[in-house]
Amino acid sequence: MSDYLRRQNPFNKTLRATLSGGGVIDVPRDIPPVRIMPSQPGALGPEQGKLIALPGVNYPPAGAVPVDVIGDANIAAGATATLITVPVLDGLRFRVAGIGFGADDETALGFLTWNMRENGDAQPGYNAVPASIGSIRQLADIFHVSGSSVNFTIAATSAATAVVTYRFICRVRGWMYAVKEV
Repeated sequence: MSDYLRRQNPFNKTLRATLSGGGVIDVPRDIPPVRIMPSQPGALGPEQGKLIALPGVNYPPAGAVPVDVIGDANIAAGATATLITVPVLDGLRFRVAGIGFGADDETALGFLTWNMRENGDAQPGYNAVPASIGSIRQLADIFHVSGSSVNFTIAATSAATAVVTYRFICRVRGWMYAVKEV
């Protein structure tokens, strides 16, 4: 009979020598069991470590409302129209992160200027800006924060030198957030 058909002992030879000689393996009894954290993150709470509060104006905080709106209008030569209106809710602030423009005929963007308004008032820094700063797909980075309870609008003006009425499209991306003290 060959040796490979005999009954096999599954333990390692060194472990077998310890167990067969009557040896005892000591288990430490004064060390508490290790707390195993779940593999998936849980809800925000003290069990997840320190709460880190980043400024909501720079980063969308937990509970922020994402805003990504597209609006359009047919604007005649020399006329002004509102492309987008975003009502900012009570108790929230609106952070605009990006804006882009498009048209059925992309050469028409050379005739377009735009401005930001809050409750009809033009905002400093964003008045009569050329529409060539961003596209619908590739938004231009901008920084604007609106307070609560205002109507945020993007108004566009077609130059008087435009030949025909053009359809202009605008896209605004950002988030609404509540300021919380930590």
